[in-house]
Amino acid sequence: MRLPAPLAALTEFFARPTDGGSIWRQRRCVHCLRPFHPAAEEDISGHPAALLCPECRIPLAASPHNRCRHCAVPLHGGTAHVLCGACLQNPPSWSLAACHGLYGGALRDVLLRLKYDGHMYLAPLLGGFLLEACSCLPRPDAVVAVPRHARRLRQRGYDQAHEIAAAFCAHSGLHLARGFLTRPVPVQTQAGLSALQRQRNVGGSFAAAPKVRGLRLWIVDDTMTTGSTMEAAARALLAAGAARVDALFVARTPRSAADCAT
Repeated sequence: MRLPAPLAALTEFFARPTDGGSIWRQRRCVHCLRPFHPAAEEDISGHPAALLCPECRIPLAASPHNRCRHCAVPLHGGTAHVLCGACLQNPPSWSLAACHGLYGGALRDVLLRLKYDGHMYLAPLLGGFLLEACSCLPRPDAVVAVPRHARRLRQRGYDQAHEIAAAFCAHSGLHLARGFLTRPVPVQTQAGLSALQRQRNVGGSFAAAPKVRGLRLWIVDDTMTTGSTMEAAARALLAAGAARVDALFVARTPRSAADCAT
């Protein structure tokens, strides 16, 4: 459930974990906001286990599916590190993809609260999810967040992909690059558009700096639906000379009801 925007700042204050060194070591779950006491081995700042109460860890746990190595869609009855039919027919420009889970339920709620309600205290949790998900990707030279157009950034006041990427890099020690990728062309919101409309909407909307030449990069975003945004970003980076691009995102939108049921 999303809270009214005027309550966002107040909610953020009460949702922040209390001082881990206090005598009670009590924290507030960043999802349900209820107090809980993490076990000593879980009391690590930024780690998902230190930010979620035991009840919320279950619905927010990483989904156990075998996934397509290109787009991270669940593969039912398949084996890990193979390709789905769509990627066999039309492979993306990036090399490998990894994500935490499917877009829905509690994970969708957390993403929307960060994206639309400005609940910045959720960024460390989502960054921690990426840290757990990225082990299948080869180490990059730098991390690039999918940027928003300046007009959208002014309207919202922040960029949720950058906030997640910054938290992830704080956890991982990887370099978060600024200025490698920009979005000089404004586009309409992707919500409600078909796959073809999304592709046309974002095509050519990104620009990459010459300094990406020869670098291995990870592109970070909050959610991947059709992959059109990630594809446009990857193409821009590769066209500017990047040696390799991999995709890392928190949630993958299911292609079918069967994805949600398993």
